[in-house]
Amino acid sequence: MLIGACSNGGGGNPAAPPAGLSYPQPQSLIVNQPITPLTPSSTGGQATSYAVSPALPAGLSLDTSTGVISGTPTAVAAQATYTVTASNSAGSTKGSVTLTVVSAAVSYPSTYYAYTVGAASQPIRPVATGVTFPSWSVTPPLPRG
Repeated sequence: MLIGACSNGGGGNPAAPPAGLSYPQPQSLIVNQPITPLTPSSTGGQATSYAVSPALPAGLSLDTSTGVISGTPTAVAAQATYTVTASNSAGSTKGSVTLTVVSAAVSYPSTYYAYTVGAASQPIRPVATGVTFPSWSVTPPLPRG
């Protein structure tokens, strides 16, 4: 009796090239804010190596074994599309991810505000440049009223 087994160490068909490489498409990334790692998905064979062109924005990196893009962007970068190539011994496939790195800035119309106790005041509206903030908070708390 002859019994045999073969394993390639995990998912995917090693004899088939990777196919259908895709990445989640994030909104703008913010300078000096760590990104949620961007994990690729693909069909076909399991990729064993990854490469990107052109180079990712400063502070971001591609894990050449897993294809995960991670890091903390350190400089503003205009919107660009990056081509990632996933390969194994049977071939390769390409996918793309579009990234923009912005500098989040908040400003107010003035640096000084004076109020009179008991008198109504006009709202002070901050101006956000480069990004839309989902929520705002103030520290320390504002006076009552």
